[in-house]
Amino acid sequence: MAKKKNHTNMNQNRKAHRNGIKKVPRNLPINDRILNPKFLKNEYFAKKYNNIGRQAFEEKLKIEK
Repeated sequence: MAKKKNHTNMNQNRKAHRNGIKKVPRNLPINDRILNPKFLKNEYFAKKYNNIGRQAFEEKLKIEK
């Protein structure tokens, strides 16, 4: 009596790569600062006055008016 086949991996690799092996999507933690409106408003003004300073900015506004 002939021995029976125990295992084969034929064609499995080709079938797996047909639609591409994709990375598992990771659920990244949400950054709380991005959702915080108080932080966003402060960040906006900090960037606005970053190079010139608040007093210099107000003087510039008075000159323009």
